[in-house]
Amino acid sequence: MKRRDCFLGLATVGLAGVFKDMASASQRDAGPRFLSIGRGNGSVFLLGFGEAKDDSWVTPQISQAFDKSSSLWLEVGHSDLSPGLETQNRIEELSHEKGRTFFDVLQPQVRERTLTYMSELGIKRESVETLRPWRAYNLIVGAFYSSRRPSSITVLPDEMFSKRAMATHKEVSYEMPTYLSFAEFMANMPDAAQSDYIAWLLDFLDDVKNGRVIDMDDAWIRGKFSAETRSLDRMRTRMPALYKVMQVGRNAWWARKIDQLLGMGDTHFIAVGNLHAMGPDGIPAQVRRLKIGHPVELSGDA
Repeated sequence: MKRRDCFLGLATVGLAGVFKDMASASQRDAGPRFLSIGRGNGSVFLLGFGEAKDDSWVTPQISQAFDKSSSLWLEVGHSDLSPGLETQNRIEELSHEKGRTFFDVLQPQVRERTLTYMSELGIKRESVETLRPWRAYNLIVGAFYSSRRPSSITVLPDEMFSKRAMATHKEVSYEMPTYLSFAEFMANMPDAAQSDYIAWLLDFLDDVKNGRVIDMDDAWIRGKFSAETRSLDRMRTRMPALYKVMQVGRNAWWARKIDQLLGMGDTHFIAVGNLHAMGPDGIPAQVRRLKIGHPVELSGDA
């Protein structure tokens, strides 16, 4: 599955028009969601992104903001993609649960839908039975996309920024520094959020099957966020436990981090999945709510 959607941005993927942190229609047409937050001698640029076919989303304004920033902040690091034995064992431990099955964690309706999808995809029950939901999610995603060839090679903006930062010796930091820290976060979500996570996945797969989401949906580059707003609204209204963890909790963390960065002075650049940069509990909204600063929407083509 698309990495944007895995991380809810991740990740990631109809509240447009009512969020105060959204730009006017003309601004949205100009490019990606891109904001600046300033206080004293500090400034933070915040970019919301999705997947793309190329790097056409890197407007001069985004590029200039990145170049003058002293640090880059991203969601998840992958420095342990080739982990040592101890880390491998810990990730494996977080992937499985003793004493109950994957299906025990799911709400009845989600369990029924999951079994139906598994049957359609040829996934055997025993292959997921011992898995925690976050790992079963990955298995279901892999099976779903195994018969769907992508139309083009995906460009992941966070990976591009990371490589560009390392080439210029810019400091790179993360909300979750390693894959292990991501696994720990996912495994420790409450059961209700774990069940919601699978339901959220199945809804997304339904959208793909029904043509509501195309293979490479890069409308965000043109300031179009219909897929994201639909997904966010669905999570907020139908999956409150997941919404609380992913939107309210994680975005509050980012708001506090922005407060710290502004207090340090200098200029900093944050790139997150689009869902984190929008909505009533998105990062800009929480920055305003906590009186940390006033996010200003920038035109992507300026």
